[in-house]
Amino acid sequence: MEDLLREKNGLYVLPLNQTAKLKWSLHFLFGFMVVVFLGFIMIPGDGVEKMILNILFLVLAFLIGYLWLAMAVIRKPQLTITNEYLEYKWLFGHKVIFLKSIYKTELFSESGIVKFGIWSNEEGKMSFWEITDRMFGRDYSVSIVLSTFQNLDFEKLALTIMSKAESNEKKDQPDGTG
Repeated sequence: MEDLLREKNGLYVLPLNQTAKLKWSLHFLFGFMVVVFLGFIMIPGDGVEKMILNILFLVLAFLIGYLWLAMAVIRKPQLTITNEYLEYKWLFGHKVIFLKSIYKTELFSESGIVKFGIWSNEEGKMSFWEITDRMFGRDYSVSIVLSTFQNLDFEKLALTIMSKAESNEKKDQPDGTG
């Protein structure tokens, strides 16, 4: 059953908790790749070269099978947004960003993949993936692939995040206007 998203005044009602689902085409692709690599093992032959290729194809089949299982069951991408923070879990990591530190959200395309980028003023130690992203000129704090969360309207999500970030920022002002 589809997750029902609640809305109020054109914004999502928080807390918002979404878990990603793989498209059937990706299930088919991963399954096909595993079958192909296992099929290469079945090709008759003997000798050291064939044994080395069999080991290589077996390792590739297990690697792709593990990635498939991890993305579909074990480490499904998950997006949680509360009034205080945004938390994004994906296959290779986990990130928590306080909404008051977010200053920009934007849709962008990278290598033909449309992503939702979130920029924030973060403090603390950066992970290995963040350091490599910065080396390649990617300055966002988090990027979310749009096709991962198919039932989210990312323009509405951007409005929700920015409105909560601004309201949290006003609450922190010492002049009492928030």
